Amino acid sequence: MRKHSYLAVAVIVASVAIALFLIRRGTEDAKSTAPHGTTGLTTAQVAAGREAAIRLARMTPAPARPAAGKFSAETLRSTETTFRRMVAVRGLITQDKERAALAQQVLATPDGAELMRAILLDPAFATTAFGEFQAEARFYAIEVLDVMAQHGKLDFVVDVASDLAGELAAVTGEINPGRAEDLRGLAAVLGERLGSRGLLDAHSPVLARLGFGPGLAKPIHQLYVEGMFYGVWRAETIEQAMAAVKTL
Repeated sequence: MRKHSYLAVAVIVASVAIALFLIRRGTEDAKSTAPHGTTGLTTAQVAAGREAAIRLARMTPAPARPAAGKFSAETLRSTETTFRRMVAVRGLITQDKERAALAQQVLATPDGAELMRAILLDPAFATTAFGEFQAEARFYAIEVLDVMAQHGKLDFVVDVASDLAGELAAVTGEINPGRAEDLRGLAAVLGERLGSRGLLDAHSPVLARLGFGPGLAKPIHQLYVEGMFYGVWRAETIEQAMAAVKTL
Protein backbone atom coordinates (compact mmCIF):
# COMPACT_ATOMS: atom_id res chain seq x y z
CA MET A 1 0.00 0.00 0.00
CA ARG A 2 1.19 3.52 -0.76
CA LYS A 3 2.34 5.48 2.34
CA HIS A 4 1.08 8.98 3.01
CA SER A 5 3.01 11.46 5.11
CA TYR A 6 1.55 13.04 8.21
CA LEU A 7 1.57 16.35 6.35
CA ALA A 8 -0.71 14.97 3.64
CA VAL A 9 -3.15 13.76 6.26
CA ALA A 10 -3.01 17.13 7.97
CA VAL A 11 -3.99 18.78 4.71
CA ILE A 12 -6.97 16.46 4.45
CA VAL A 13 -7.98 17.30 8.01
CA ALA A 14 -7.69 21.02 7.37
CA SER A 15 -9.82 20.79 4.23
CA VAL A 16 -12.75 19.08 5.92
CA ALA A 17 -12.49 19.96 9.61
CA ILE A 18 -14.53 23.16 9.49
CA ALA A 19 -17.29 21.62 7.39
CA LEU A 20 -17.51 18.54 9.60
CA PHE A 21 -17.51 20.66 12.75
CA LEU A 22 -20.42 22.69 11.43
CA ILE A 23 -22.28 19.53 10.41
CA ARG A 24 -21.79 17.97 13.84
CA ARG A 25 -22.64 21.18 15.63
CA GLY A 26 -25.84 21.46 13.61
CA THR A 27 -26.73 17.89 14.56
CA GLU A 28 -26.13 18.56 18.25
CA ASP A 29 -28.11 21.81 18.09
CA ALA A 30 -31.02 19.93 16.57
CA LYS A 31 -30.82 17.34 19.35
CA SER A 32 -30.64 20.00 22.06
CA THR A 33 -33.75 21.78 20.79
CA ALA A 34 -35.79 18.63 20.17
CA PRO A 35 -38.53 17.88 22.74
CA HIS A 36 -37.65 15.18 25.27
CA GLY A 37 -39.61 12.01 25.88
CA THR A 38 -41.65 9.83 23.59
CA THR A 39 -44.53 12.28 23.32
CA GLY A 40 -42.21 15.15 22.53
CA LEU A 41 -40.38 13.15 19.89
CA THR A 42 -43.64 12.13 18.27
CA THR A 43 -44.75 15.75 18.23
CA ALA A 44 -41.45 16.77 16.65
CA GLN A 45 -41.78 14.06 14.03
CA VAL A 46 -45.30 15.18 13.16
CA ALA A 47 -44.10 18.76 12.86
CA ALA A 48 -41.22 17.62 10.65
CA GLY A 49 -43.62 15.69 8.44
CA ARG A 50 -45.80 18.76 8.08
CA GLU A 51 -42.80 20.93 7.20
CA ALA A 52 -41.56 18.39 4.63
CA ALA A 53 -45.00 18.33 3.01
CA ILE A 54 -45.02 22.13 2.78
CA ARG A 55 -41.55 22.17 1.24
CA LEU A 56 -42.49 19.49 -1.27
CA ALA A 57 -45.64 21.37 -2.28
CA ARG A 58 -43.54 24.46 -2.97
CA MET A 59 -41.20 22.58 -5.29
CA THR A 60 -41.76 22.36 -8.99
CA PRO A 61 -43.09 18.83 -9.62
CA ALA A 62 -40.84 16.43 -11.46
CA PRO A 63 -41.49 17.11 -15.16
CA ALA A 64 -42.50 14.45 -17.61
CA ARG A 65 -39.42 13.25 -19.46
CA PRO A 66 -38.96 10.69 -22.23
CA ALA A 67 -37.48 7.29 -21.55
CA ALA A 68 -33.69 7.22 -21.44
CA GLY A 69 -31.54 4.18 -22.03
CA LYS A 70 -33.36 1.12 -20.74
CA PHE A 71 -35.29 3.12 -18.14
CA SER A 72 -38.91 4.05 -18.75
CA ALA A 73 -40.27 7.56 -18.48
CA GLU A 74 -42.34 6.49 -15.47
CA THR A 75 -39.29 5.05 -13.69
CA LEU A 76 -37.35 8.26 -14.19
CA ARG A 77 -40.19 10.49 -13.05
CA SER A 78 -40.89 8.31 -10.01
CA THR A 79 -37.22 8.34 -9.05
CA GLU A 80 -36.96 12.11 -9.42
CA THR A 81 -40.04 12.51 -7.25
CA THR A 82 -38.40 10.32 -4.61
CA PHE A 83 -35.23 12.39 -4.77
CA ARG A 84 -37.29 15.57 -4.34
CA ARG A 85 -38.86 14.07 -1.24
CA MET A 86 -35.32 13.47 0.04
CA VAL A 87 -34.60 17.15 -0.54
CA ALA A 88 -37.77 18.10 1.33
CA VAL A 89 -36.60 16.49 4.60
CA ARG A 90 -33.18 18.16 4.56
CA GLY A 91 -32.19 19.26 8.05
CA LEU A 92 -35.33 17.92 9.72
CA ILE A 93 -35.28 15.57 12.71
CA THR A 94 -36.69 12.83 10.49
CA GLN A 95 -34.13 13.30 7.70
CA ASP A 96 -32.10 10.11 8.14
CA LYS A 97 -35.08 7.87 8.76
CA GLU A 98 -37.08 9.29 5.86
CA ARG A 99 -34.20 9.18 3.40
CA ALA A 100 -33.42 5.59 4.34
CA ALA A 101 -37.05 4.60 3.76
CA LEU A 102 -37.14 6.43 0.42
CA ALA A 103 -33.89 4.79 -0.63
CA GLN A 104 -35.39 1.39 0.14
CA GLN A 105 -38.31 2.26 -2.13
CA VAL A 106 -35.90 2.97 -4.98
CA LEU A 107 -33.99 -0.26 -4.37
CA ALA A 108 -37.22 -2.24 -4.27
CA THR A 109 -37.91 -1.42 -7.92
CA PRO A 110 -36.57 -3.85 -10.56
CA ASP A 111 -34.06 -1.38 -12.03
CA GLY A 112 -33.41 0.75 -8.95
CA ALA A 113 -29.78 -0.19 -8.28
CA GLU A 114 -28.87 -0.17 -11.97
CA LEU A 115 -30.41 3.27 -12.35
CA MET A 116 -28.20 4.58 -9.53
CA ARG A 117 -25.19 3.11 -11.33
CA ALA A 118 -26.17 4.76 -14.61
CA ILE A 119 -26.68 8.14 -12.93
CA LEU A 120 -23.16 8.06 -11.50
CA LEU A 121 -21.29 6.52 -14.41
CA ASP A 122 -22.92 8.21 -17.41
CA PRO A 123 -23.08 12.03 -17.21
CA ALA A 124 -24.91 12.28 -20.55
CA PHE A 125 -27.55 9.87 -19.30
CA ALA A 126 -27.95 11.75 -16.02
CA THR A 127 -28.53 15.00 -17.91
CA THR A 128 -30.99 13.40 -20.33
CA ALA A 129 -32.89 11.63 -17.56
CA PHE A 130 -33.00 14.45 -15.00
CA GLY A 131 -32.19 17.69 -16.79
CA GLU A 132 -31.22 20.51 -14.44
CA PHE A 133 -31.87 18.17 -11.52
CA GLN A 134 -28.96 15.92 -12.52
CA ALA A 135 -26.60 17.17 -9.79
CA GLU A 136 -29.17 16.39 -7.11
CA ALA A 137 -29.83 13.03 -8.76
CA ARG A 138 -26.16 12.13 -8.46
CA PHE A 139 -26.01 13.23 -4.83
CA TYR A 140 -29.06 11.21 -3.82
CA ALA A 141 -27.97 8.22 -5.90
CA ILE A 142 -25.03 8.01 -3.50
CA GLU A 143 -27.47 8.23 -0.58
CA VAL A 144 -29.34 5.26 -2.03
CA LEU A 145 -26.12 3.28 -2.45
CA ASP A 146 -25.20 4.14 1.14
CA VAL A 147 -28.39 2.46 2.32
CA MET A 148 -27.60 -0.47 0.05
CA ALA A 149 -24.18 -0.80 1.71
CA GLN A 150 -25.74 -0.60 5.17
CA HIS A 151 -27.81 -3.65 4.28
CA GLY A 152 -24.76 -5.72 3.38
CA LYS A 153 -24.59 -5.15 -0.37
CA LEU A 154 -21.19 -3.51 -0.33
CA ASP A 155 -19.90 -5.25 -3.47
CA PHE A 156 -22.24 -3.28 -5.71
CA VAL A 157 -21.01 0.02 -4.26
CA VAL A 158 -17.39 -1.08 -4.64
CA ASP A 159 -18.02 -1.88 -8.30
CA VAL A 160 -19.61 1.51 -8.96
CA ALA A 161 -16.76 3.34 -7.18
CA SER A 162 -14.15 1.32 -9.07
CA ASP A 163 -15.83 1.99 -12.42
CA LEU A 164 -16.14 5.71 -11.68
CA ALA A 165 -12.49 5.85 -10.62
CA GLY A 166 -11.53 4.19 -13.88
CA GLU A 167 -13.48 6.75 -15.88
CA LEU A 168 -11.90 9.67 -14.01
CA ALA A 169 -8.41 8.20 -14.28
CA ALA A 170 -8.82 8.19 -18.06
CA VAL A 171 -9.60 11.92 -18.15
CA THR A 172 -6.98 14.10 -19.78
CA GLY A 173 -6.60 17.32 -17.86
CA GLU A 174 -8.65 18.46 -14.88
CA ILE A 175 -11.30 16.12 -13.53
CA ASN A 176 -14.84 17.52 -13.48
CA PRO A 177 -15.36 18.82 -9.91
CA GLY A 178 -18.85 17.34 -9.65
CA ARG A 179 -17.72 13.87 -10.65
CA ALA A 180 -14.72 14.15 -8.31
CA GLU A 181 -17.16 14.88 -5.50
CA ASP A 182 -19.18 11.82 -6.54
CA LEU A 183 -16.11 9.62 -6.07
CA ARG A 184 -15.39 11.21 -2.69
CA GLY A 185 -18.98 10.47 -1.68
CA LEU A 186 -18.74 6.83 -2.70
CA ALA A 187 -15.38 6.53 -0.92
CA ALA A 188 -16.96 7.96 2.22
CA VAL A 189 -19.65 5.27 2.07
CA LEU A 190 -16.98 2.60 1.76
CA GLY A 191 -14.82 4.13 4.48
CA GLU A 192 -17.69 4.16 6.93
CA ARG A 193 -18.65 0.57 6.16
CA LEU A 194 -15.08 -0.80 6.19
CA GLY A 195 -14.04 1.20 9.24
CA SER A 196 -10.47 1.86 10.31
CA ARG A 197 -9.75 -1.85 10.73
CA GLY A 198 -10.84 -2.59 7.19
CA LEU A 199 -8.63 0.16 5.78
CA LEU A 200 -5.66 -1.02 7.83
CA ASP A 201 -5.89 -4.49 6.28
CA ALA A 202 -3.05 -4.64 3.76
CA HIS A 203 -4.69 -7.65 2.12
CA SER A 204 -8.17 -6.16 1.88
CA PRO A 205 -9.91 -7.48 -1.25
CA VAL A 206 -12.04 -4.32 -1.33
CA LEU A 207 -8.99 -2.04 -1.51
CA ALA A 208 -7.53 -4.28 -4.20
CA ARG A 209 -10.73 -4.04 -6.26
CA LEU A 210 -10.63 -0.27 -5.90
CA GLY A 211 -7.20 -0.30 -7.49
CA PHE A 212 -5.00 0.65 -4.53
CA GLY A 213 -1.40 -0.03 -5.36
CA PRO A 214 1.53 1.49 -7.28
CA GLY A 215 -0.51 1.87 -10.45
CA LEU A 216 -3.32 3.95 -8.95
CA ALA A 217 -3.39 7.43 -10.44
CA LYS A 218 -2.46 10.10 -7.89
CA PRO A 219 -5.64 12.22 -8.32
CA ILE A 220 -7.82 9.13 -7.83
CA HIS A 221 -5.80 8.06 -4.82
CA GLN A 222 -6.29 11.48 -3.28
CA LEU A 223 -10.06 11.44 -3.86
CA TYR A 224 -10.32 7.98 -2.32
CA VAL A 225 -8.29 9.04 0.72
CA GLU A 226 -10.30 12.21 1.30
CA GLY A 227 -13.60 10.35 1.07
CA MET A 228 -12.51 7.43 3.22
CA PHE A 229 -11.08 9.78 5.83
CA TYR A 230 -14.47 11.42 6.16
CA GLY A 231 -16.28 8.07 6.21
CA VAL A 232 -14.17 6.65 9.03
CA TRP A 233 -14.37 9.90 10.98
CA ARG A 234 -18.15 9.87 10.60
CA ALA A 235 -18.28 6.42 12.22
CA GLU A 236 -15.33 6.51 14.62
CA THR A 237 -12.84 9.21 15.65
CA ILE A 238 -10.52 11.62 13.90
CA GLU A 239 -7.50 9.77 15.34
CA GLN A 240 -8.69 6.46 13.90
CA ALA A 241 -9.43 8.11 10.57
CA MET A 242 -5.97 9.68 10.40
CA ALA A 243 -4.27 6.40 11.28
CA ALA A 244 -6.28 4.49 8.70
CA VAL A 245 -5.67 6.77 5.71
CA LYS A 246 -1.94 7.04 6.46
CA THR A 247 -1.61 3.41 5.40
CA LEU A 248 -3.33 3.79 2.04
